[in-house]
Amino acid sequence: MCGDGGNPVFYESGLKAIKEENGDGIAIIKPRENTEILERAKRAEEAGALAVGIDIDGAGLITMALMGQPVGPKTKEELKQIITKTKLPFILKGIMTVDEAEMAVEVGAKAIVVSNHGGRILDHTPGVAEVLPAIAQKVKGKITIFADGGVRSGVDVLKYLALGADAVLIGRPVIIGAFGGGKEGVKFILEKFAKELKQAMILTGCKDIKSVDEKILYKK
Repeated sequence: MCGDGGNPVFYESGLKAIKEENGDGIAIIKPRENTEILERAKRAEEAGALAVGIDIDGAGLITMALMGQPVGPKTKEELKQIITKTKLPFILKGIMTVDEAEMAVEVGAKAIVVSNHGGRILDHTPGVAEVLPAIAQKVKGKITIFADGGVRSGVDVLKYLALGADAVLIGRPVIIGAFGGGKEGVKFILEKFAKELKQAMILTGCKDIKSVDEKILYKK
C-alpha cells in the first residue's frame, strides 16, 4: 500500500512505484474533498493499481491542515458517491466499530482495514485485537477484513487471523527492513514473518490458513 500526505511527493512516488511494479500495489488516499479523492483515484487507475481506498480515520490530521490540505469526516452518501465513480475495488481503512464495518458493507466497499492508525489519531482508543472479533462476527464473508497495528512477528499475524482477519498488514517492520537493507532488507523481514507464521501454525495444529480460528488462542 502507498499512502497520501501533505507533501505531494508521498502519493506521486507511491503511484510511480505501483506503475513500475505492473500495478502490484494499492493507493490509500486521505479523506479530502470528494473531487480531490476522485482525481487521485483516477490516477491510481491509470497506474494500474489493484485497489484504492481512504484512511477514513485521518479525518482530523493537524499535519494536513497545517499544509493547507484539510481533511474531514465522510458521510454515507459521500462514500457511496466516491465508490460508485471508481473502477477499482474500494477499501476503507481505520474501521474500529461494528457499525462502521456494517456501513462499509452498505456503501459498497470491497474491504476494510481494522486499524486505530497506530494509536496516533485519538488517544485512549482500544487495540485492534480487542475490537476485531466483534467486527468479524458481523461482517466476515460479506467484506474482506484486513487488520493492522503492532504486528511484529509471524505469531502476531496468526493471532489476528485467529481473531477474524482475512489478511494482515505489516507496516513498520517492513519499513525498518527497507531503511536497513533496501530490497534485501524487505525480503528478509517477509521471509522471517513467513517462517514464524508457518512454525506457529504447525505448533497450534493449523494445516492451512482456513483452519486458523479462535480455538488456538489462550484465554484466561
